[in-house]
Amino acid sequence: MPKLIDYPRTSYAGAWELAEVVDDTGGKCAIETAAKKLNRKVSGSFKAIIGSAVKFGLMTSKRELLSTTTLFKRIKHAYDKKEELLFHREAFLTPPLFTQLCRKFRSRELPVQMLDVMLIREFGVEEINAQGVAKAFVEGCRMVGLLDEHNMVADIDALAAQQPPRRTLANPAPTQNSFRPSDPNEDEPQPDNKNSNRANEETASLTLPFQQTNPSEPSVTFRASEPASSQQDAIASLFGLLPAIPENGPVTSVAPNYSSQTSAAVDEEAISHTETSKASVFTKMPAANTTEYQLQISGPGVNSLLSIVEEEDVTIAIALLEKIRRQLRNK
Repeated sequence: MPKLIDYPRTSYAGAWELAEVVDDTGGKCAIETAAKKLNRKVSGSFKAIIGSAVKFGLMTSKRELLSTTTLFKRIKHAYDKKEELLFHREAFLTPPLFTQLCRKFRSRELPVQMLDVMLIREFGVEEINAQGVAKAFVEGCRMVGLLDEHNMVADIDALAAQQPPRRTLANPAPTQNSFRPSDPNEDEPQPDNKNSNRANEETASLTLPFQQTNPSEPSVTFRASEPASSQQDAIASLFGLLPAIPENGPVTSVAPNYSSQTSAAVDEEAISHTETSKASVFTKMPAANTTEYQLQISGPGVNSLLSIVEEEDVTIAIALLEKIRRQLRNK
């Protein structure tokens, strides 16, 4: 039974050259193709180079097909020369024999002249391969920076401990898609109503036919409550509705939503439905002196309240809804 050779018989530089040829063909190629690109024949010496590249972890050979490895790709796509040297060193120390030699002579002078004899006697290398293995070890050590001009072998364990952590691409946190509609299960923002703290308030609300379920769209609600204090509303001034309001009446405000997510429009049927059903919508509150109804229009960052005391105020409310309908149609 032939002896299993677990050490490279050729130089690291030759193995790297063969791996580059295989990578140039797309990362995979037949043995005959690689030999042709190197102007060589598929002989015993060429197969020895293939065996060395496999033992260095640069390639795999299976069924006459050569393929580059992940380690080769790390070397090829290193960020800088320093990282490239670290990966070259990792590939060179892949054979167990070369790692044992580096640890045996760590921080000591390597006996270059008698290394082949030492390989035969102490490491079981065959005599026919000892000289080639010794030459491949010395040349490879110099190439990856493990042997200086005085033949002093570096401490590979100390170098490994000093290496910075391997750099990888960061995984950024996923950003929210701006084109994705908001989640309807999210809590709807509550309007800032000054009368919400009144203990005796009773509310009756109705969602109009054109109101959307999306919480970011405007909501129109009818409320019956006690008279609210008058306040100046700049939004109502924008629509030119202030002159139509009685002097002692509350100020009416409306805030249409121009969000790109709002696609509903108010049609004539919705307005007529609102007019015919307002008698069932308005709830009368028991009060000492007067009866008041409130129309609240709220949206993102907007809370407008219209108090309806007289019959003319109903006409103003319908005009506001018509204004919203025209704004939505003109988008």
